[in-house]
Amino acid sequence: MKKSILHATDRSRMPHSVLILFTALMVVIAAACAQNSVSAERAWPESLGAPVAMAAADAPDIRVLRNPGFVVGFDRRRGRAAWVAYRVEPIAAYEHMPRPQFRPDPRIEDPVPRELYKRRKYDRGHMAPNYAMAQIHGREAQLASFYYSNILPQTQRLNQLLWQRLEEIETDYLAPRLDVLWVLMGPIYDNADSLLPVAFFRIWLTRGDDDQWQAMAFIVPQDVRGDERLDQYLVAIDTIEQRTGLNVFPGFSEQQEQRVESHQAQARLWGFIDKACMPARYREHWESRGGIRLNFDRCD
Repeated sequence: MKKSILHATDRSRMPHSVLILFTALMVVIAAACAQNSVSAERAWPESLGAPVAMAAADAPDIRVLRNPGFVVGFDRRRGRAAWVAYRVEPIAAYEHMPRPQFRPDPRIEDPVPRELYKRRKYDRGHMAPNYAMAQIHGREAQLASFYYSNILPQTQRLNQLLWQRLEEIETDYLAPRLDVLWVLMGPIYDNADSLLPVAFFRIWLTRGDDDQWQAMAFIVPQDVRGDERLDQYLVAIDTIEQRTGLNVFPGFSEQQEQRVESHQAQARLWGFIDKACMPARYREHWESRGGIRLNFDRCD
């Protein structure tokens, strides 16, 4: 039997008031640990299993990092996230939380080339987004989302325009409509040695009225204007697996894989087509920059 933090004889010598305080502290710590564990488990359906690397010479070497609200599949070979998963649900009420500072993840070595982000071309792109983590999963999840293990280099137009549009749709439109939505995303590289993604994938997953899994998947390149129709980036999940070397739903049966992964989702699923040309939140900041005049009326 494992020894407790204090032997029984040590506790017996404690004043009664100290013993009560100590016991209460242990209960609080245990509850916090349990809450973080449950929050991490809810980030992705347990029955599906965490995404795994397929057998290939350049496959990601995955270490799973569990956080409050989200899970990171950290690629030890590249020193970056290979995938990030989290759960989105309706936001009850907005609560302002100060924006944290980016920081190294204490669980891993810090391989981040800081010089990369000193160039104006690349933003520190959140995978599990600051807004959703803070408003749905709380302050601890928000703080964890600023670990560099959750950050990947994204061009400014992608991060602040097109990627932001997808984030807003999932939190403000799809989550209230679907009640629960799981999100899986990550980088796509053009060769085994590259550290700069050429594109990013994003998968939305939920259960339909018949309790069957439904999914919608995207591949978005780095070099976007930011005002493109979002439905033009729809792909089959099989395409994402081919380009990343990941088996994203290892818990699926062959029948489920065929039904969910082999074909591109219809843009009308969940009413997504109605949001395909939704303007970006920061569009005024980008209007006419670089000689590009943004046009979000492409669906008319």
